[in-house]
Amino acid sequence: MNIYLIGYRCTGKTAVGRCLADLLEMAFVDADRLFEQQTGMHIADYVSRYGWASFRDMEAGILLDLSQQQDLVIATGGGVVLREKNVAQMRDSGIVAWLTAQPDTILARMQNDANSPHQRPSFTSNPLADEVHQTLAQRNPLYENACHIRISTDDADIEQVCQTLREKIRSRYGWK
Repeated sequence: MNIYLIGYRCTGKTAVGRCLADLLEMAFVDADRLFEQQTGMHIADYVSRYGWASFRDMEAGILLDLSQQQDLVIATGGGVVLREKNVAQMRDSGIVAWLTAQPDTILARMQNDANSPHQRPSFTSNPLADEVHQTLAQRNPLYENACHIRISTDDADIEQVCQTLREKIRSRYGWK
């Protein structure tokens, strides 16, 4: 069984994923970093050259490969929930945890992350704050539908989120 971390950009999927994998003695995979390793390109560069549809196809292939493995903590890309097949694969092969954060928190984290322009290409030509609000409005129902567990990362440090997630997994699924 795998644990999939879903959520919008800068909600803590990678940081929490690393911590949780250590805590549960599981392997950690960041699907976006795996994409970059496989393509040899930053996501922003790939999207600029080949488009979002091609990126989503590659993302789906990576998820399929990962879903056939066991005992992984997987930080997914923020848009993995845009395809119902991806959601079904995650739910069928593991526990899906949605990491949430308020738009102001996400914006502050994005602005403080030097890697953000390479790893998080813009979806629109709108100002960043507008894009975050619009994308969250579109995706939050998809995240809600996909998840087994929901955890806010707004006012908690990484260790607290990991401990809370571990306890929810234990209490609901009797696992680890």
